[in-house]
Amino acid sequence: MNLYIRIDNCFALTGATVFGSGPCSYKRGHVAWVVFVVLCVTPCWAFDETDLQKLKLLNHCVECDLTGVNFSNTDLSGVDLRGADLVNADFRQANLKGIDLRGAFLMESDLTEASLISADFFMANLTRTNLEAANLHDVDFSKANLTEANLTDAILTDAHFYSANLTRAQFGEADLTGAYFFQADLTGANLSDALLRNSDLEGAVFCRTRMPWGIDDSSCPK
Repeated sequence: MNLYIRIDNCFALTGATVFGSGPCSYKRGHVAWVVFVVLCVTPCWAFDETDLQKLKLLNHCVECDLTGVNFSNTDLSGVDLRGADLVNADFRQANLKGIDLRGAFLMESDLTEASLISADFFMANLTRTNLEAANLHDVDFSKANLTEANLTDAILTDAHFYSANLTRAQFGEADLTGAYFFQADLTGANLSDALLRNSDLEGAVFCRTRMPWGIDDSSCPK
């Protein structure tokens, strides 16, 4: 029997064999266990090298495993990465104009100061993603999960947040001019310092939402 144990994003293998040789051997009526532990100073992110090469050669890679890859300062404009696993990836200051990230997994990725003009994040998971100071003009976040995302100082003019999950998202001093929030969940979000000129907030969910005019609890359960 093999048992895998996760320790700080790494995996340790313990082996057990009651009789005979192996990681666990039977001696004098008791079982001796040997545990092999892999310790990591930093998190172990294992992406697929083949998928990375495919992306470099074809300029698209649907549903690829690119977990933790460093794409900082890289030109990925117009690339098709639908459904890709990009958890903890580094996109700082990257050119991502028009990139297709529909259904992609971007949890805890870093897109600080990235150019994402007209990017498509439809149904993407951006939980705890860092989008600080990113250019997100005309981006589609429809039905995306942006729970606890950092959008401080981001340019979000004409962005679409239709039915997006923006729970506890941070919009400190973000430019949301002309943004569309129909049915977006803004529970616990902070927009107190955001620029909201001509934004469409009709149908959005407000509960413990920090707005420029104060706390909005209009959608909280009574």
